Amino acid sequence: MQFEVNQRVGSFRVTAIRSSEELHAQAVELRHEKTGCPVFWLNNGAENKVFSIAFRTLPDDDTGVFHILEHSVLCGSDKYPVREPFVELLKGSMNTFLNAMTFQDMTMYPVASRNNRDLLNLTEVYLDAVFRPRCVTDERVFRQEGWRLEPDPEGRYHYQGVVFNEMKGSMSDVETLGERQLNRMLFPDTAYGFNSGGDPEHIPDLTFDQFRARYLRHYHPSNAVIYLDGAVPMEEMLPLLASYLDTYDMQTDLPVAEFQTPVSSDEILAYELGPEEEEADRGHLYLGRILGTWRERVLGMAVSLIGEVLTGHNDAPLKRLILEKELAQDISLSVDGDGLQSFLILHAENVADGREEDLLREIRGFGDRLEKDGLDANAVAACMNRLIFHMKEEEEPQGIERAVRCMDIGLYGGDLLDALEFNPVVEGLRALVESGKLNRLAVSLFREQAGDCVLRLHPSKTLGEEKLQAEEARADRVAAAWTEPEKQAWTDLLDSLHAWQETPDSPEALATLPMLKKEDADVPPVWTETEDLRTDGVRQLRHLLPCNGIVYARALFSLNDLTAEQLADVAMLCSLYGKLPTDRVDALTLQQEVKRYTGRMSFSVATLSHPKDPARCAVMLCASVACLPENTEKALSLMAEILLRTDFSSDEKILEIAQQIEIGMRQRVISSGNLIAARSVLSHYSAEYVLKNRLEGDEAVRYVHDFARQPEQSLPALRAMAARLRGQSFCRQRALLSLTADQPIQWQPLLSVLPEGTPLPDYGTWTREAPLRQGYRIPAQVGYAVRGYHLSQCGFPFHGAMWLASSLLSLGYLWNQVRVRGGAYGAGFSIDRMGNMYSWSYRDPTPDRTLEVCTRLSEALREFVAGDESLDKYIISTLNDLNPLLSARDQGALADSRYLNGYTRDLAERIRGEILHATPEDILRFCDALDAFAEKGAVCVVAPGPALQKCPDLEVADL
Repeated sequence: MQFEVNQRVGSFRVTAIRSSEELHAQAVELRHEKTGCPVFWLNNGAENKVFSIAFRTLPDDDTGVFHILEHSVLCGSDKYPVREPFVELLKGSMNTFLNAMTFQDMTMYPVASRNNRDLLNLTEVYLDAVFRPRCVTDERVFRQEGWRLEPDPEGRYHYQGVVFNEMKGSMSDVETLGERQLNRMLFPDTAYGFNSGGDPEHIPDLTFDQFRARYLRHYHPSNAVIYLDGAVPMEEMLPLLASYLDTYDMQTDLPVAEFQTPVSSDEILAYELGPEEEEADRGHLYLGRILGTWRERVLGMAVSLIGEVLTGHNDAPLKRLILEKELAQDISLSVDGDGLQSFLILHAENVADGREEDLLREIRGFGDRLEKDGLDANAVAACMNRLIFHMKEEEEPQGIERAVRCMDIGLYGGDLLDALEFNPVVEGLRALVESGKLNRLAVSLFREQAGDCVLRLHPSKTLGEEKLQAEEARADRVAAAWTEPEKQAWTDLLDSLHAWQETPDSPEALATLPMLKKEDADVPPVWTETEDLRTDGVRQLRHLLPCNGIVYARALFSLNDLTAEQLADVAMLCSLYGKLPTDRVDALTLQQEVKRYTGRMSFSVATLSHPKDPARCAVMLCASVACLPENTEKALSLMAEILLRTDFSSDEKILEIAQQIEIGMRQRVISSGNLIAARSVLSHYSAEYVLKNRLEGDEAVRYVHDFARQPEQSLPALRAMAARLRGQSFCRQRALLSLTADQPIQWQPLLSVLPEGTPLPDYGTWTREAPLRQGYRIPAQVGYAVRGYHLSQCGFPFHGAMWLASSLLSLGYLWNQVRVRGGAYGAGFSIDRMGNMYSWSYRDPTPDRTLEVCTRLSEALREFVAGDESLDKYIISTLNDLNPLLSARDQGALADSRYLNGYTRDLAERIRGEILHATPEDILRFCDALDAFAEKGAVCVVAPGPALQKCPDLEVADL
């Protein structure tokens, strides 16, 4: 469609049309005349097309009402009277994004697809969901997604609910807890002081009537902004939008975000620590301050730049000062600019006991040092280069990221194009630097001001039990206070809820959903070609494709001669590379050079399973760099210098980094326990997972804990491994190069300094001895349950229909049993082409029940086959998974993995055919493997102590 300013297009009027050279796009702005709802279309021709609608949702309590609404409106609507249209779309869509998100002041419903019909289908279902949801008339939805009281077999009531358990998991994370409390302190009089996600202690305060009232107040087109991105079929999209918006009148009494007058406060809050963890020096300290408003984008970017200069690495000036004085083990300075008012966050972790005031004095006094010396100009230039690079680099899904950036400005009435264009902000930032104002701003950040808020988090080994007891006591009080009619009414509601959850949607209801045909998904796999060539005698895998002028280069060195224990040392070395000095420059100068000449540089250990033998695996150290073409020579020289010339002589600096790694590791165990558990169970069957568990799983957690606590026992082996890598591993005969770029590059800066060396076998063998039923205790309110096995153990080859069965189980049986009925935030079943398979739950209140549910997967498949539901929609979504939306960097990395693993285009086509033409009989052939999975599979549960006690026969340890 062609648009002109002031043109009337159906129910809409075009208000502005502008071109953006930076975005290579045209911005078309329309307004729905009857309701005033703005529609912004970024017409950039992108194949991946986006629809998003966002509402300004301002909480006035901690019940998480808007988070519960976000879940609930996707549970059926007038036009689509099925229990969960969201899940049905996941089953049968070609979406590249399908979700909803609750922010501090808005709720956003975005979808994306490369298929026009699919985009329109998704959009229509989402419009019906947000404007005509079942949840405002059916209390069962609210009780499922929000909270309810469920009786156990003994008749004692317990709180349950998807959002309730999600937030119990979220608020177990110390950083989330600290940031939520800091918001409360900074914004005590506005919506931003409340927990929009919901505080588990207050979620049960929410009534159904309050829930309905909040919906009616906020879910109106006059309170919304619609964002479109890509080659959207506007001739169909605009009438679709109008069909919903036209049914509303203008609403003028809209929720308005209010500005907070800065107020000072100083508070102490406890956070949960595991019973076996050491309490010494485990405090956190936050300093927060309101900075400016949403309009001051340059200010927010400037403070982010200052934070990177002063705390971006261990030798940055402020962090180095705090570490040397042993006041804390880590410190960061950042800015949150997503709301009406931006604010500063200065966060110190593992603060030394009794030294909080010393730490605050050093922070306050740091302004004097900055006033005298100013910011290091080289550091500012380097960090500016990194900042600009990240603006240039395109990650997928790009359109969704743009939609999120736009929404706050759009809902405040600002110019959405301003949110998308970075060049004006960069120009403003450069002006601050050149004028000297950046230095003055940096000094001001450390001067004590009215409105400063100080939060101190102190560890508690009893907090978890206290919270559990308080929750149980509340449930007991509520249940005891019921009259007989009230108890019967509650029982009737639960019976109705359970019956509704267990009753499949009728074929007539399911038929209302707009669905693609199976043939729509019958498209060839997206394939990135790989050139296999020799560069100065070294093997190179090359992918020449559009990369927006960015070079992605990787050097991989075989480590197949190392033991699993030695590879743990290599993983630690990878965390140290680039953070320690070399024999040429100190660590600060090195960091500045890396940021000046590269957009990113990283070091990691990569694994690759043998395509036919799970007992064999390849393992490599991977050095990766992303840079602009003109900086390639310098970037590769820096990579070589870091690998070959890093100085590991300083015990103190190595320990500082190890302690920071441990902080992050503790938090990941609590927030991603399902991944820890999955690596543990699969390590019984696969050499690749033996190594993954050693590098990223429970063995990695223990390694890091031991290193941080007793470095003197670990450092000799670490240094010996560093010398071995330099002397033996980093050589041409063990190297593999990978390039993803617009044009070839010269590798000489790296290759010229590598010795010839000796080659290694392509694969090695690793095994692990560990209990088949393992439990790990964590300080959290919910847990994670995983059961795993391997196809090789039961003599089954992989077949594409197994991916189809995985989708059936994840979006059908497990979704209903573990998420809907069990209240866990997530659940699923995964199997890869190598034969690794596992079931999992996420933020799960009853992992014992989940383990039992996951013994009946084959029964669930047999019941599905015996029913009358078609496979077609699962075939569509499974085929869609074969074509993920990837950035150029990820395309290259995936192509490498496929090529090295023997995953050819022909094989991909064969698997596609197996999925496309799968029959119920193909699904049934997987059931015997699932029976073996249930009977013999390994189990790992990561959960709080009381939950572990309910899981039979676990060998329990602490993480």
